[in-house]
Amino acid sequence: MDALRHATIQHNEPLRQQLGPEHPYSPLSPAPSDHTIALLSPIAVHWLKAFVRGKHQGGPHVIKETNLYFTTDRFLGLFPESPVLVLSRSPLGVASSFSRGDLWRRWRYGDIYRRIAAMTHDPARNQWARLVPDDSPVAPVALTRLIALNTGLLAEALSEREHGHISYESAVLDRDAAMSPVVRLVPEARRTVSPGFEANQPVVDGTFATNRTKHELVVGLSPDEVELVNAETERNAALLRDLLTPSAADRATRWLAGADRYRRDDPPTRGSRSPRTPVPLLTSPPSPAYVAATPDELRWRNVLVTNAEMCGLLNGLTAAELDNTTAGVHLLAIVMPHERGGRLHSAKEGWRVSPGFEHHPAYWVTWIGAAAYALSVGARLPTREEMDILTEGVQASNAAYSVGDVTPVAEPGSGADAVHHRVGNLQVWCANGPGSEPSWAPVTRYLHGAAWNTPSSREEVSRSRSRHLLGASRGVGVRLVRDRTTGPGLPLEEIADRLRRWMEGLGRTDRCLSEHDQRVISVLSQPDR
Repeated sequence: MDALRHATIQHNEPLRQQLGPEHPYSPLSPAPSDHTIALLSPIAVHWLKAFVRGKHQGGPHVIKETNLYFTTDRFLGLFPESPVLVLSRSPLGVASSFSRGDLWRRWRYGDIYRRIAAMTHDPARNQWARLVPDDSPVAPVALTRLIALNTGLLAEALSEREHGHISYESAVLDRDAAMSPVVRLVPEARRTVSPGFEANQPVVDGTFATNRTKHELVVGLSPDEVELVNAETERNAALLRDLLTPSAADRATRWLAGADRYRRDDPPTRGSRSPRTPVPLLTSPPSPAYVAATPDELRWRNVLVTNAEMCGLLNGLTAAELDNTTAGVHLLAIVMPHERGGRLHSAKEGWRVSPGFEHHPAYWVTWIGAAAYALSVGARLPTREEMDILTEGVQASNAAYSVGDVTPVAEPGSGADAVHHRVGNLQVWCANGPGSEPSWAPVTRYLHGAAWNTPSSREEVSRSRSRHLLGASRGVGVRLVRDRTTGPGLPLEEIADRLRRWMEGLGRTDRCLSEHDQRVISVLSQPDR
């Protein structure tokens, strides 16, 4: 993805990350395989249409999805003309990474295994039950089974479709040769290092860092664990040969291969590794204030919107009977577990923030969530042009995986009368977008800046890119401005009512996709409406 950053519009696991299991296109949805779009609720249809149609404008798009499971056919069917590139890694290498980062526990893969095993009870999926029996396997075995299931489903789905393949093992040992399928699809990928990334730069938390260069394949597992994973891989490969056509079984076998290319090393002793997640800093930010920072009439909020503030908005809108999630579509904020970067969590007693992260900037916020917060406090989102002026000549304070996550909104050395993190920590949503979308296409809004997980060059900061109003990521937050057009904050009950009426109107077929999007922009951008 980093190699393609400068040449494509990127979407990182949109189905897996941005949809709840209630949506039938979520990889964890128990919906039957014959579920059609006609059966979806209006908001679920709206998300799906915006997702698909948005990939046919603005330039080349690349969508990375991982572990689609039984949604594989549905996902590939959305883009029947698009080229497919399969990225594989030997189960042995995956098991080593999971062991090193304690990812099975941290990412709650035990729950995922049980959910996937339960899905095979559906008669249309029952033939796959032998791959994921509900027998409470140990983590390395369960992980290998999930990899084999996903491999088999993908190999079957691509039987009639042209595709390329890159193995992780080949990419480590001979990157240039391994990247040739990518270069054939996107010639610009020959420029393989995005500006602003430094290879092997020290990272406090490297769980999500992609700027690490490897030159050899090493597994940090015990001999017994290696034998266990390899035996389970062989067992599942044999099962796939029974389930799949010969050509599909050959593909699956190739994609599961590579264990013989690793050198085993003893795993680190327990407690010898540094914590994967940095200890959160509890420094209280300066009180929110609006300060002059550019040569115009704008007043910029000194700090990014925090998790605690966004949590207050979500609780207030919940009290006003507006649910954040409807039919698997997240309206205001994406719900993610803490171990996957989620800091806002919903429960029966209300929304809460991961302890210690109250003063960190909020991410996983949709444009709708960002605009709703701005409207509630009598502010607005900045335009892309205003952000260009604010960030001109400013050095990034947290970018390119230098930390491995966001830092608190208070920037060391800056006081309450300064705008903290003008560049770095997070990109931000903008009030405007390209404005040239055809009526059949979704309306998008610009992103601006650099984040903890992006390069920090001026080229990257000002590069034109935009996302749909229901999009979100771990690298995009909320910055606010005030001027003569912003009035007092709107009551949350009124904001909730406007959003409810907008969602109710999504069922109207006499309005095109862009009209629905423009309507929600209108109700969230005009305090005096």
